[in-house]
Formats: sequence, structure tokens, C-alpha cells
Amino acid sequence: MENLTNPPFPGTSLRVGSRGENVRLMQQYLNALAVAYPVLPTLVADGVFGPRTQGAVLAFQRLFGLRADGIIGPITWAAIVERYNLLQAPPPPPLPPPPPTGPAFPGASLRVGSRGENVRLMQQYLNALAGVFPSIPTLVADGIFGPRTQSAVVAFQRLFGLTPDGIIGPITWAAIVTQYNNIQAPHFKVVLDPGHGGTDSGAVNGARLEKNDNLNLALEVRRRLQGQGLDVLMTRTMDVFVPLAERSAFANQNGADIFVSLHRNSSTSAAANGVETFVQNGAGFVPVSYAQDVHGRIVAAGVQNNRGLRQGDFSVLRNTAAPGMLIELGFISNAEDNRLFDQNFDAYASAIALGIAEVLKNPPTPSAAYFNYSVQSGDTLSQIASRFGTTVNAIATLNGLTSTVLFVGQILKIPSGA
Repeated sequence: MENLTNPPFPGTSLRVGSRGENVRLMQQYLNALAVAYPVLPTLVADGVFGPRTQGAVLAFQRLFGLRADGIIGPITWAAIVERYNLLQAPPPPPLPPPPPTGPAFPGASLRVGSRGENVRLMQQYLNALAGVFPSIPTLVADGIFGPRTQSAVVAFQRLFGLTPDGIIGPITWAAIVTQYNNIQAPHFKVVLDPGHGGTDSGAVNGARLEKNDNLNLALEVRRRLQGQGLDVLMTRTMDVFVPLAERSAFANQNGADIFVSLHRNSSTSAAANGVETFVQNGAGFVPVSYAQDVHGRIVAAGVQNNRGLRQGDFSVLRNTAAPGMLIELGFISNAEDNRLFDQNFDAYASAIALGIAEVLKNPPTPSAAYFNYSVQSGDTLSQIASRFGTTVNAIATLNGLTSTVLFVGQILKIPSGA
């Protein structure tokens, strides 16, 4: 594993016609990223900024929501370096779960110059958190509180609304321990299914292919889940075709605890938009509740339209034994959904990973308080409320509805005590 590097921007933007070691370095970094993000083309690292290098830069900029001009200016340079470093960073070292209350504050604040086992423990905790929150840099857990550890502490403090002084005092210590405890999960196995692949491109919008969006998102979700100590398997990690039956068989043979299939939607109408999550027709309480948690986190990360939780007859869900869901993360045929996918890429990956971890740590149990109902053609809220002896307000409150618009196949919780 290479050491993390932070080469400074050379002062002059790199573009078609540029030559030299800085071009060669960026070509090498983009090649390393292409292994994890197949949408990026591989390059010959010859130090010559030609059309293919420009194409790789454009693909990188589009993937991570930057202005797509094909030029490596200071912002694109910093983004390439940051993504390269995230890729090279070693996985967080395994730690035994701390006691429920966590290790006690040692009595003296930790700051630049501090050394010892307390520093090492906090570095390990921050490394685990970095697997979920990419704004926190990864560390070498060497027990030495240097500038990089200080930067990680400042990033953590900013993320959780604390005073960003780079010092681990009693408040920051308690917050780090609390957040670490929150992301720990028992030993579970997750199977991620990036839809389509190889000869099956999925939905297409110009040069944008659904199979690439699905795989890039799945790889990022996997990184975050692994940072939480979960076993993560993928039905594909490269641009290859995998038959639907093999995807379900793979999950079943490996004893998946949860199965998540990632997709982008499409329509002949460019106006169609929004995010929706499907469970199998007739699915019981537990898989529906799993999907509700994950879907809610995605919506909270920022979407153009919440199309809700729905039932559908999908082979990968029907033939997989584990609780499963199929997420349609926006319409590839809609420009705004594509912009949001690029802009909120990290937020969506984090939402999916945190949602999966949460339902595995705290699986829902059946409750007599409500049952699930799949919306049928022609249904209205008032008709449903009347049919089951409840009120529109009770259904809206239980489901967090902000609109009376319903979709066929949408799953509603209906109060059972009415």
C-alpha cells in the first residue's frame, strides 16, 4: 500500500497540450481511481495531456459533481488527490467493541504533542468513523498526536457541531466514543447488487450508462460498510454481465443477511423524476421495515421527488432468501436527477450504508400497532381510511406523508387498533 500523498497544485492548470511530471502524476492517480470507478478510462502515463487524458478528467469531474471542463485546475487537482488518498488509505484497524459507556476521559486533554495509548485509541476510533464519514481523514494509529491527527479531530468537530479547536477535551472525547459506538454492528453479511453490467448497459442517457452509476455507487457503499466492520459481498465488482438468477443464487449461497440491489430509473418522458425503493410483492413486515429505514435516509440526503416505498415483482428479490430491497436512485433520463446523483453521491452512499447498518444492528420486530397495505389502482387516502376504520390524519402521521398523492404499489402503514 502506498503512503498517502498530498502533492501541491503546481500553480498552472493542466489541459490539452500540457506536458511533464505533473501530467504524468495525474495520469497515474486517474489510473488508480479507474480500478475502483470503471467509468474512468485508463491512460498511458506518458506525461502528455492529450484527448484521452482530457476524457478521463471530464469523466472524473462528472462523476464527482465538478464543473466538466476537462481541465485540471486547483479544484479538480485537489479532488483527484483526495479521492486517490481515500482509495489508498488502509482499512481501519479492527477494535473490540468498547463498554456501553465507552472508555472514560483520561483527565487531561489530548492535543498536538500528546503521545500514548489514549492518543492511539482515539486515532483508531477516528479511523473507524472515517470509513463512514469521508470528510474525516484516515490516520496511522501510532499514538502520536501530530498535525494529521489534529486535522481529523477538527473535521470530526465540524461534522458534529463542536468547537473546531483540534483538541480532544472531555466533550470531544465523549462525542467520538458515542459516534464510534453508533456505527458498530454485530457480524453481519451484506450483499450489494449493482444492477446491469457488461453487455447490459441498463438505462442510457447519452454517454451516461446506468450500469456505471450502479457500480460506482455500490463500490462507495461497500467502502463505508466495511468501515463499520460488516462483511460485504458484491454480485459484480467490474463491468461484467451477471444473469439475474446468478445474483440471487450468489446471495443465497453466501448466507446474506440483507440484499440491496442498486439501480437508476428511466422514462420516455424527460420530466419523470424521483427516488423509489421496492420490496417483493407480499413481503412480510421485516423486509418492508428494512427498506423503510434505508429509503428514508436517502430521501433525507436530498432528492427531487420522493416516489415512496413500493412493492414490485423483481427476480432478484423474489428469488433471494434474505430481506431485500431494490433502490431506484433517480431517473437517468432526467437532468436534475442526474445532477443530484453527482452532487449528492457521497451523501447517498452514506445514507444507504448507515441505513443498512442500523437495521442490522437493531432489526425491527413485528408490532400489533399497524399492518402494511399496498396501494391499489384508484385508491385515495380517504377511501383507504374508510375501508380500514381509521382516519386520513392517522395514516398520514404514521407514514410521515406530506402529500395526498399515492402511487400504485406504494406501501402504507395502517393503524391496526382502529
